[in-house]
Amino acid sequence: MILGIYGFGGLGREIYDVAVRRNTVSPQWSDIIFIDDFKEMSDTFGIRIERFESIIKSKREYECVVAVGEPSSRQKLFDKLIEADIKVTTLIDPTVIISPGALIRSGTVICEYATIHTGVSLGNNILVQPFCVIGHDIKVGNHSVLSTYCVPGGCTVIGERVFIGLHCAIKESLTIGDDAIVGMGSVVYQNVPAGTTVSGNPARVTKGNEERKVFK
Repeated sequence: MILGIYGFGGLGREIYDVAVRRNTVSPQWSDIIFIDDFKEMSDTFGIRIERFESIIKSKREYECVVAVGEPSSRQKLFDKLIEADIKVTTLIDPTVIISPGALIRSGTVICEYATIHTGVSLGNNILVQPFCVIGHDIKVGNHSVLSTYCVPGGCTVIGERVFIGLHCAIKESLTIGDDAIVGMGSVVYQNVPAGTTVSGNPARVTKGNEERKVFK
């Protein structure tokens, strides 16, 4: 089986390192490659890059993860893989601590030194970046991104396509609505409405997110 990392950017190369560590501890892929819709087929950093169309012919040989940080783009690429009947897998760094009482669904990538506590439910295609601590009974919706060092409190409900920035803290038992953005370094004490952007300490709504874009 070959692991395809869908997206050849900085994040994709970080996720490649996660995959190499995983494969070193528990060998499961004969090769690890990048899939990219914009870069021509090549060998970069000694790693093979293929266009999406080129892997469809031999799709049974592949399982894939999405390696982009924009939640709406994560959904598009995930859906594209599913529609093409290409297997989407999970990728978890060997340093991650996961409670046996946690549920992790397909496509989720969890990077180094994250902690996933009991009762946590992670949806499809979640990205959990390094050193996140996801407290007990938290629910995270499909295609959401939790950036490095973010700490949501227990029983928080995080919707779909949510982006939580670096070093965010979220009070327990809150709800972060679909397509919300929590800006870097924010401290959240109240529910965050769907489709809004909040930032600051305490976090306040600064604008909407009608375009469903984090990175402009």
